[in-house]
Amino acid sequence: MRLFMNTFKMATLAAMVLLTAGMNSCKTQSAVANTPLPQEKQQPIQMILDSDFGSSTDDLFALMMLNHYIDDGLVDLKGVIVDREGEKNAGIVDIFNTYYGHPEIPVGLERNGVKNPRCFIPYNGICDLKDAKGNPLFKRSLDTAKLPDGYKLYRQLLSKAEDKSIVIVAIGFATTLSQLIESGADEYSNLSGEQLLDKKVKSIYIQSGRFEAGDSLCGYNMRAASRQSAIFYDRLPRSVDLIMSPSNIGDGMNYLPQDVLVDLSTTEVNPIKSVYTNYTCDTGQRMWDTNCLVNAVLGDKEYIMSPRGWVTFVDKGEESLMLFKQDPAGNARYQLPGDSYFNENKLMDIRRHNRINKNPSVYTIEAPQPQVTGWDAVAWASPRTGQLVDKYLGSAGNKLDPDNVRAMLRPIGFVGLNAGDYTRTVEMLTDTIYSTMLKRAITSGKKEVVIVTGPPASGKSTAVRKLNFKKAGVVYDADLSAGNSLERAVTMAKAAGIEKITIVPVYNDLMTCYKNAINRGKTSYRFTGIDEMVASFRGNVGKIDEIKTKFPDVEIIPVDCTNNSGVKVVSLEDAAKWHFDLTEGDINTLMTYVLSQIELGEIYTYELPGAVGNVLSIPNMGESNKPIAVKLNEKVQEYTKEMR
Repeated sequence: MRLFMNTFKMATLAAMVLLTAGMNSCKTQSAVANTPLPQEKQQPIQMILDSDFGSSTDDLFALMMLNHYIDDGLVDLKGVIVDREGEKNAGIVDIFNTYYGHPEIPVGLERNGVKNPRCFIPYNGICDLKDAKGNPLFKRSLDTAKLPDGYKLYRQLLSKAEDKSIVIVAIGFATTLSQLIESGADEYSNLSGEQLLDKKVKSIYIQSGRFEAGDSLCGYNMRAASRQSAIFYDRLPRSVDLIMSPSNIGDGMNYLPQDVLVDLSTTEVNPIKSVYTNYTCDTGQRMWDTNCLVNAVLGDKEYIMSPRGWVTFVDKGEESLMLFKQDPAGNARYQLPGDSYFNENKLMDIRRHNRINKNPSVYTIEAPQPQVTGWDAVAWASPRTGQLVDKYLGSAGNKLDPDNVRAMLRPIGFVGLNAGDYTRTVEMLTDTIYSTMLKRAITSGKKEVVIVTGPPASGKSTAVRKLNFKKAGVVYDADLSAGNSLERAVTMAKAAGIEKITIVPVYNDLMTCYKNAINRGKTSYRFTGIDEMVASFRGNVGKIDEIKTKFPDVEIIPVDCTNNSGVKVVSLEDAAKWHFDLTEGDINTLMTYVLSQIELGEIYTYELPGAVGNVLSIPNMGESNKPIAVKLNEKVQEYTKEMR
């Protein structure tokens, strides 16, 4: 074997010598041939963007990426057409182009398009946002009231363009394009709109169709304006290359709200961040529209493309169809869906663009920090409050849960068992988030708040799911028994302009609550100590009567979950019988149970601090309970000493 290897090495060396000699012998005669030619710089694509800004957020990511493509010299953006009626929708484009450094780009606005189309996320309200001094949060460059009609801007831009030079990226309705097609000669050109398209436009990349998804539906954008869509597909000149991005291409590219805000966590002011923090963006985050843009700029190599063919649009309103017939001479193609790797690759490219920002923050909330607790944790969170609030709102929907707020503190050492170390920080952040969510609810026209409260692990989250409060502006799910915290939550809601407040008190018996808390702690390390549980029960004594007296206009829906027997809505009379005023015997039963679980090994030693808590601090526990409280405390101290 060794002889064979030596022979192989010698042969390889000889071959390398011969190869080197050959290369040297022809070095002089072929030096010019071997010198790589300078690469010709790609000429920027002359583009017009046509989009229905003001609803789904994928349009915003496309516009953000497009501004970066301009910076990279890949695109010469001639103009933007807004095909959703409303000056604020054009204002969004002005905000983005100004923010990203291209305020000079012309904008046209559709003024005779789809009437009251479905709006998934009404985010054009960012045009009205103010900074701390009362000034507009985002700079503007255009007077939207004076913008030209969209089809007029099309005619103006096309009349100036060289023949077959323009690429249109159409990611909205076909309304403005159909108006362009039907337009006649005007001050910009003697040609009709159809003739201008034929002469000046090279290709149109359009978000439409669903050819490979088991049906022939045309997609939301096309059926929302089916009559205009029929005009566009029927009269589009056959010389114009038509590249379609069906809706099932973007279906697998799900840019979650929490990921959006993580990607923007290093920037202070950003228009996408403002959309995601001021509105509930649980819809519209699938990246449909970006695929048209990426294909137009980076080419067919980015996608799997169908063969050529012709497209026929069948106008049936909401049931409109798009039929594709293969023909090598056809002007149309469409993107084919890729696998999960393809989807992730495309999504990560969007995220990469989104992380480029003009206003970087000096603080970070994502990178692990040295552990900080108590008031030091408050000091860490204070300058980062805005970023932490933004991150929470990205995935919160309409629900505020202090437990989820606490989870954001993992980078500074929260692990579940040490929840008490972050009480003040969580209170500070929860108050700020609640205030922000109230404002967001008012902005969205949702003037109802539901406050679900009760002892820890009583079944509050289960009640939220069962009673379905999705239409409420805010659902505050928390134990608000301490002090005047419940009253304060109601007062803040009223001060914000909330018109309807519903309080849902949730009850479960003491032992079931504690057992639930232990089971929850074993899976999430989020325990509730005996002291906290007793304090919460006692804090709920008389709460319903207090609320009825202080806030007679507040609706109260009591829910009984005793013994985990289900979510049962009960009368106020029945709720008045709930057993919150714990006796010495109740506390003894609880402590005895906990001690037995420790001795049986059901509560592990490392779980003791969280599961027992500061048991000696319980006021009025009764003389009979002090010996067992001392014994429980000793076990906690023994574990603590071992850990030191």
